[in-house]
Amino acid sequence: MTIPGLTLPKLPGSERVNLPGPAGVLGGYLWRQAAPAPAALLLHGWGQDAGAMSLPAQLLHAAGWHALSLSQRGWRGSAGCDDYGRNAPADLGAALNWLAQQPLVMGPLVLLGFSMGGLGALLAVSTGETRATHVVAVNPPTDLRAVYDQSSLSLLRRCYDAVLTPEQWRQGSPLTHAGGLRVPALVVVGARDHVCPPWAVRHYARVSGARLLERPDMAHVPEAQDWADLMEAVALWVQEA
Repeated sequence: MTIPGLTLPKLPGSERVNLPGPAGVLGGYLWRQAAPAPAALLLHGWGQDAGAMSLPAQLLHAAGWHALSLSQRGWRGSAGCDDYGRNAPADLGAALNWLAQQPLVMGPLVLLGFSMGGLGALLAVSTGETRATHVVAVNPPTDLRAVYDQSSLSLLRRCYDAVLTPEQWRQGSPLTHAGGLRVPALVVVGARDHVCPPWAVRHYARVSGARLLERPDMAHVPEAQDWADLMEAVALWVQEA
């Protein structure tokens, strides 16, 4: 699926940035700190762009972090074609290298993704070397076949039919690489998620050894209060992990 590389609109308080990536420019928003601080790279879900993760990015920034919200390959602001995370390890390797080299970035470097972004984040820290020190995945599709069979979102099934390669059903599922996690991992599951089955996320946590955080009243897309609670929990977990 090809999405025109439209320019991201301005967001108050942020700097629009363009990063070099394997398929071309990756666009996003960066909220900087004026003193040395940890950093987080945030990744949106399918059908979104970097603006969708502005709230959790701003919450982390308010807590003293550098925060980069990045449009994934093929979505507004970034070059290439959407491949549902197939090239996420390469794209995120380049993005993390860029972020780690920014002024005043010091300490933990956290990779945090929602839905498809969580899939890409988990693949990036499980299938190769990574600059990330921690990974957080919120309602990720950990088993692509399970999502296809049980998701309430027919549009997502059509996307899988159109985008996924035969090999990607297995190799693009974080569950396949659950034993390869290279960094501490936190996976968040909303018990009311009807897009990515919660049982599959719980199973991934058990198999991989990731910490599981369950939100009993959260659906697939977190509400503002969910993000506020989650970013507080993430900051605390990173200090402890």
